[in-house]
Amino acid sequence: MSELKTAPTATTPGTIDTIKDKAATAAHATSDAAHDAAKRASDAAHDAAVRAQDTIETHPLAVLAGGLALGAVVGALLPRTAQETKTLAPLGRKLSAAATAAAATARDVGKEQLTAALPSKDGAKEQLRSVFSNVVQAATDSGKSAIKG
Repeated sequence: MSELKTAPTATTPGTIDTIKDKAATAAHATSDAAHDAAKRASDAAHDAAVRAQDTIETHPLAVLAGGLALGAVVGALLPRTAQETKTLAPLGRKLSAAATAAAATARDVGKEQLTAALPSKDGAKEQLRSVFSNVVQAATDSGKSAIKG
């Protein structure tokens, strides 16, 4: 068998220093790039959190409605098991009955409030007669004052 002989490589102190400098420069550049990327990611996350907080503060009902809609969609997409149906059916009936009753009560109270806020037909006619009478009287008095004075 033949032996493979390699020639010894000669490295000079200048070559080693050059390699060390290039490695240090590359490591520093990589560290700076990683730091910059982490800073940008942190700033973006902070900005998103601030925007989300502002949105929640300025439009809480829209956020709530969006959350409810998202929950409903996710709930509709998940398959229902027999155990869930058995366990949750009575609760669903109770919630449905309570929601129906609450809606009916709100409707009735709204009608009562609206009826109380609006004058009756006869009351409205009387108010218009009174206003018209006052306008006619004021015009008559102004005309008499202008003639006298």
